[in-house]
Amino acid sequence: MMLLHRDDECARLDKALRACSDGTAQLVLVEGAPGCGKTRFLQYAADLAADRGLTVLHAAADPGARREDHALLRRLAACLTGDLPRPAPAPDETAAGFATLLRAACANGPVLLCVDDLQHADRASLAELLRLTHTLHEAPLLTVLAQSPYHRTDGFGLHTELLRHQGFVRIPLARLDARGTAELARFWGTPVPADATASLHALSGGNPLLIRALLAETGTPAGRPEWPEPEPGGPFTEAFATCVQRCGPAARRLAAALAVLGPQADVLRAALLARLGTDAAARACSALDAAGLVTGARLRHPAAESAVLGMLSCEQRRSMHRNAARVLHHALAEPAVVAGQLLAAGTATHSWEIQALRDAARQEPFSPGDPDGAPTFLRLARSGCPDEPTRLRITLQLAAHTWRLHPAAAHHLLDEPQAALRAGRLPCADAGWLARLLAAQGRVEEADEVLGRAAGDVRPARDSVPSEPHAQCPVTHERPSAPVTRAATLWLSPGAREDVPAAERLLTDTPLAPATYESLARALRTLVHHRPQRAVAWCGRLAEEISARDAPGWQAAFATAHAESLLRLGDLAGARREATRALEHLAGRGGPFLLAPLALLVQALTEQGEYATAALHLHPTLPGEPYSTVHALAFLRARGRYHLATGRPQAALEEFLEAGRTAARWATDQPEPLPWRTDAAEALLLLGRPGEAQALVADQLALPAAAGARVRGVTLRLSAATAEPRRRVELLAGAVDELRDYGDRLELARALADLGSALRLNGEGTRAGTITRRAWQLAGDCGAVPLRERIRPVDGPERAARPVRSRDTARLSGSEERVAALAAQGHTNREIAVKLFVSPSTVERHLTCVYRKLGIARRQDLPSDLRTRTFEQAGH
Repeated sequence: MMLLHRDDECARLDKALRACSDGTAQLVLVEGAPGCGKTRFLQYAADLAADRGLTVLHAAADPGARREDHALLRRLAACLTGDLPRPAPAPDETAAGFATLLRAACANGPVLLCVDDLQHADRASLAELLRLTHTLHEAPLLTVLAQSPYHRTDGFGLHTELLRHQGFVRIPLARLDARGTAELARFWGTPVPADATASLHALSGGNPLLIRALLAETGTPAGRPEWPEPEPGGPFTEAFATCVQRCGPAARRLAAALAVLGPQADVLRAALLARLGTDAAARACSALDAAGLVTGARLRHPAAESAVLGMLSCEQRRSMHRNAARVLHHALAEPAVVAGQLLAAGTATHSWEIQALRDAARQEPFSPGDPDGAPTFLRLARSGCPDEPTRLRITLQLAAHTWRLHPAAAHHLLDEPQAALRAGRLPCADAGWLARLLAAQGRVEEADEVLGRAAGDVRPARDSVPSEPHAQCPVTHERPSAPVTRAATLWLSPGAREDVPAAERLLTDTPLAPATYESLARALRTLVHHRPQRAVAWCGRLAEEISARDAPGWQAAFATAHAESLLRLGDLAGARREATRALEHLAGRGGPFLLAPLALLVQALTEQGEYATAALHLHPTLPGEPYSTVHALAFLRARGRYHLATGRPQAALEEFLEAGRTAARWATDQPEPLPWRTDAAEALLLLGRPGEAQALVADQLALPAAAGARVRGVTLRLSAATAEPRRRVELLAGAVDELRDYGDRLELARALADLGSALRLNGEGTRAGTITRRAWQLAGDCGAVPLRERIRPVDGPERAARPVRSRDTARLSGSEERVAALAAQGHTNREIAVKLFVSPSTVERHLTCVYRKLGIARRQDLPSDLRTRTFEQAGH
């Protein structure tokens, strides 16, 4: 047998063998951690002694027979007699008989006595062996004892007794270094590339048994700079668990504690968890380190931690995890760390445990590996909480966290606190929180009921609905008086136009987190309604930020905001794409919120003329009461726009009026998110009821919240439909200016088409043709096929203009660009001169230069990007 990288050890053994052969007694203690080759070294000694003619007695102590007196001596005696072990004789007879046999063997020649696993020897056998080694100090006897270090031997001062022997030699078998690791791998037929030797040594700790297990598991990692990761349940983890077992009971307990504590492990915490004293923990840690099983206070690899945990029963693991939570809690560890241990334990009933789980949910960062962290913490706290008020608070906290993962589940979680409030069991201090969560889910009527009950002013949510659906909403300027409701201030409605800078600052300075989501969502809605171009940019940034996180609820919300922004800009294809993406995020988990992206999808499909596809989404099957949230308002409007586009104005009118009645009842009647009055006016015009249409339009214009450019533009366009011809052009021109400023190309195309028709009736055919062609082109750019077909320029389809590249437009001076932009938008030279405070001749001179630089001959050939550019943009 050959031993690699053990030259010094073999030399010391050989010296002891020669001395024994010369008639001098020798005593060798071989110490090595599990896996470091003690048994192999003893076998080498036995083979070498046998080759030199020595009598060899070789036995290993049996840990199962440790309580059986003289079990080891009987094994050794069997080696001398060749008999199988017989029933145990009297103790004195066994000791005396073995001593007699050993003296007789020594009288016949040198004897090698090998005992492996000495730490497992029974007390009686160990005492007799120590006595014989001292008694036979002049006999040709070489005694080789092998044991793992850091083991106590039942109160014996073993090393002291061995040191008294004049021929005592200690041979430690240490772990291999990197060079020894490589040599061992080559010897076993697996040459390791130089760049992978370091990682092989780091994984194995230089333990020969672990090295061989890794080689057996992965083979030769050709072309890889790092050694492959060991697999759970493979040869490495099995060998690792075996080494831990052989390190002794204290080391096993300490290793289990280290595995349970994981990254938070240190020797002090592990000792507390393993319930070991300071000295016992130090010896156990040294035993693990000697075997190469730890690095610092951590087991060498996650697979090794799994192997150690696999040595415990399920009940033992749960108990250790719960105790680990207590140890970490007293050590002031982070709540998320404590909560992770409680989660592994699967139980939490003490007040400090429940509070730790709640604190962890508040502080829990996004983790791709554990996206459901906070809700899982809260579900565990909720299941074990014996106090109902605390449990209801946990439920509210859980609903807030669940929304980002599963909006439908978050919707249902608020049912229990609502029932508790109605029964008088929810503390008033928590009613505001419940109302805010209800409002954030769009359930403003229920939020109003909660606040009413908390204030002692109970207004049942459903009982106030009139029995006749149209009784409270005549189509005149006399609006029903909306109830004084608190929910209007809770629903996260978009801010005013003046709030746009503050909204952008908030989005810039605030990180996305559970505690900041509502504020960021409201800031984003403010941009969606007043600066959709900026909203598109922010939706893209937020979507990119959240792409690596598993938060489908938030992803759907941002995709919905993106779709609404694009729809407000006339990008029908983009709105359809983002609405579809939002629906994909919500698949199987959307609940009532599903109506929000569904409304945008129906509206985009309708404007594109894909009526058959849109019709598939008009009556979704959703659980519960999906039309009890504000998301239903947008869906009612989208369904009305579909009926309007498909020639059913009466059905459209009913949808618009229902949306208006519901918004008024919920105190969310705002024309910016829900312009139901102008929608209803369009339906009334098609039904031949212009007077009622004009009343609704005037009603909307009178609202303080109708000051936004888009709302005013649409309202002015509908107002022009019932105005006298001389007034019509003025109103439509105002609508065009408002919509151009806002950037809504689809509504701008409608307004331009109506303006072209009005100008044609006034005899301005040339200008009418230019404006109508521009409307036709804008409708085509938006993908609004039905609108484009309806416009139909009088002088035929738009002639293909010479494509003007961006660098051609860049050649224009600032004054030329301003003039070109206004000319492309259909203004006459005199109108341009008035707007720019210059003379008509100056305008003509600038236009001549523009035509020459761009290589065109007329206004109609001006590039389309100038046609939609605002006057302010052109001036920059």
